[in-house]
Amino acid sequence: MKILRGTFRIITFLLMLILTTGLVLATAWLPMRVRGVRLSAWLLMPICRLLLPLFNVQFTAREAERITRHNGFIFPNHLSFLDIILLMTIFPVRFLSKAELASWPFIGWIARAVDTVFVNREDKESREKARDALVQIRTFPAVAIFPEGGIFQPPDELKPFRYGAFEIAQAGGVPFIPAVFLYEPLDIVFWRDEHLLTAVWRFATRPEPIKARLFLLRTVQPGPDDDPRQLALETHGAMAAVYKHGPSRGNDVIQSGI
Repeated sequence: MKILRGTFRIITFLLMLILTTGLVLATAWLPMRVRGVRLSAWLLMPICRLLLPLFNVQFTAREAERITRHNGFIFPNHLSFLDIILLMTIFPVRFLSKAELASWPFIGWIARAVDTVFVNREDKESREKARDALVQIRTFPAVAIFPEGGIFQPPDELKPFRYGAFEIAQAGGVPFIPAVFLYEPLDIVFWRDEHLLTAVWRFATRPEPIKARLFLLRTVQPGPDDDPRQLALETHGAMAAVYKHGPSRGNDVIQSGI
């Protein structure tokens, strides 16, 4: 039963991915925008939403409508490949992603077609190009940047944030929303130091529901005199507080610190 369940889910996902890739690539060249968003990007929302019942994911996001109106950045923690899918069920946001993803079939093609910004964090020139792109990019729909820089262990605490995203937000006066993903059970969706297919198979074969929650903290509007490093430290503290005490405590921290 476990093998049948996992096989059915993965095959269904692949068929949906192929269909969506064709639709996105067929419309990516169109200059048309709907509610300020490229038509091709809107096509990603249906497949992301259909994936939730397919894999028995129960997703709740308090104040999710804030993302649909937000003109700026979103700074989420990064625990799983599900993070991106869940954000896309809310609104066709864009992402800063690792450079390797651009060469992936289907997923990479889609990412390039919907204005994903790619960066090789180990290459200084690549980081500078990504920074320039983010300075000039339209910030609606919102651009999601994972300030941890990737998925790291241990999963029950935040890795120290990189300062680059906060420097860009501060220099341009671009508001950002700190966001925290929480999963239950975390060990099923957390992407360890392992092959992606291993993580996907563990996720696809689980029969019980997976609960995912997204908490949005108060929007931060950087000022011209703010220190990006201090913004990063205080945002990190607020998001870490959500892990220990819940979203109300996180907002208290960010309100008093920023």
